[in-house]
Amino acid sequence: MRLLASTALALALAFGLSKGAPFPSSQAAATPPMSHDVSGRLSIVGGTANLTALDVRIDGALAQIAPDGRITGIARGAEPVQLTVRGPDIFDATFTFAPSEIAGSDGRWTLPPVEAVARAPGRVELFFGGDVMMGRRFERPIWNERVLIRPDRRLADMARLLEPMQPYFAGADLASVNLETVLAARDLGDAPDKSVVFYTHSDAAKALADAGIDYVTLGNNHVYDYVEPGLASTLAALDAVNLRWSGAGHNEMEAAKAARLNLGGHAWSMLGFVGWKGKADPNHVAEASKGGAAFGSDVAIEAAVRREVAAGRSPILQYHGSSEYSDRPTEISERRMKLAIDAGAALIVSHHPHVSHGLELYKGRLIAYSLGNFLFDQYFPETHATYALKVWMDGDRLFRAEMIPVQLLDYRPVPAVAGMRQAVLRRIIDLSSERGTRIGIIGGHGVIQPSTDVPAPQLCGTKIEEELRAFVYDLQRPSARCKTGGPAARDLLMRGDFEAARSGDARDRSWGIEGGTIEFVSDAHRGSGAMAVAATGDTPVTIAPKTFFRPVAERRLSFGGWIRVEGPATLQLLLQGQPKGVGRMKALESAPVRLVGTQQIRGRGWHYIRFSIDRGSGADLVPLRPLLRIGKARRAILDDLLFLAWDTDAPGRAYDASIR
Repeated sequence: MRLLASTALALALAFGLSKGAPFPSSQAAATPPMSHDVSGRLSIVGGTANLTALDVRIDGALAQIAPDGRITGIARGAEPVQLTVRGPDIFDATFTFAPSEIAGSDGRWTLPPVEAVARAPGRVELFFGGDVMMGRRFERPIWNERVLIRPDRRLADMARLLEPMQPYFAGADLASVNLETVLAARDLGDAPDKSVVFYTHSDAAKALADAGIDYVTLGNNHVYDYVEPGLASTLAALDAVNLRWSGAGHNEMEAAKAARLNLGGHAWSMLGFVGWKGKADPNHVAEASKGGAAFGSDVAIEAAVRREVAAGRSPILQYHGSSEYSDRPTEISERRMKLAIDAGAALIVSHHPHVSHGLELYKGRLIAYSLGNFLFDQYFPETHATYALKVWMDGDRLFRAEMIPVQLLDYRPVPAVAGMRQAVLRRIIDLSSERGTRIGIIGGHGVIQPSTDVPAPQLCGTKIEEELRAFVYDLQRPSARCKTGGPAARDLLMRGDFEAARSGDARDRSWGIEGGTIEFVSDAHRGSGAMAVAATGDTPVTIAPKTFFRPVAERRLSFGGWIRVEGPATLQLLLQGQPKGVGRMKALESAPVRLVGTQQIRGRGWHYIRFSIDRGSGADLVPLRPLLRIGKARRAILDDLLFLAWDTDAPGRAYDASIR
């Protein structure tokens, strides 16, 4: 992922994403939790509510709320801390934080200020998640990883994958995802000649409906992966559990139909379209006498939107288009989404790139250019930092939108915290600001509220070592001015702080190890999460992200972080690239590695390590990954790991986050 050159993101202590590799994985449980007193403050927006009548809970235990909104309670101290607020006068509100995000230097745990939206006549809450499938590696994992969906417990396993995010959408008036798979009881065979085809067991329809999903869009490039039998099986599975759908059909006319529903006394129409026809034969779009997805041409989109507006309804359009793993929508996708608003659409939500794009207020209407994945088995690091979208509408007018940072952990969506939250927020804030749309931060969520001037958040630098700073948003005071400055770089790992390497029974499967075992522990250099590696023999241990990072344009890279050993150790950093013309799996197994550097650790305790990588001006830009070899030490603990790509255009220049 090439990050915006104009705002080369400062390095952030984040959370290393990567899935898959030839090394096996091993994870262990955390140490027993300790309870902590927690305080916070709640405000109501868009109306009023009797605060003392609200049901406020911290980690499921009842908390106290005062008339002024002050919250006091007890957190278990385990993994993330979750605050839920419910009541008849408000829409349900859920917020999740890592202990490191709320623990103060004085030992007190303080939640960032949070807000709940008041109910009002005609106001509805809509929830949107990105791409969803539950087949392939969920049932047949790679690299000896654990099976997530077992045939004898299929429905229960599917339900468990949705549980971490369920509190965020269960109370919505309408919850929607992009169902990017055929639903069938078996592999139907007879698929078109495509590089990738998906099918998920039909039980997924019931799992989604039981969790609280109300509608799925089928306007995508995988709904016709098993041609007519697959499409028929998908629609039958959805209809059997009364899960509404649109965006596909047995012919062009049926595919263009809207799912019509009434919410909050208002008539809504849900439309779904895919942005291209595809080269497979048969292709994935519906035609006069052929099934498939609704093709989102300019003419088709404008006609469908105007038809629903003429019927006295407010259309919401979901568009599946733009380029995979890109930073911004394609010109044609952006044109079509804006055309839909010009024709009368109330809201546009897009997907397909598998990574998030920015948002834009266009003529007062919201466009989310790409939500990224929601429940998907991709192991590419870039696809794991994403967001879900909550939108409150007063009739067909936007009242408020919240971007809920999401991490795909163990292929399932969990609330993103700590470094991963920072990575999600920085990306959507910067990409949205390019379009003149300001996103604020409240309760760790991104916020757009047209009726309120939400202050712009500020990145603040904290020292890691000499001449190296991490830039993060202060969730307690996101708009406060602060001293900034430092070298311009971006962290490719994103979750090397290990603050959310586990969530419930989900474990970070992005690291592989050779010659040893991995466990995630709370004995951290900073925060409450770290990775411990232990040798199983006399040879050095090698740890690495399981797959390559996509090519980066930056020529200067570095790898660093904190390591704790109980005696002398020898560290070597190696770099492996995926040669052009060689497949990913083959390259992971056999591509050569080159030695970057060696460092000696001579004493006990925590040590900061840093290796510099200069690929030179003539180096090929290929996918690559770092490998850290640890010799002599039987056990080591690693924390706050960073794999940095330095700004190519202005190496070493100061980055001032207060200048936006």
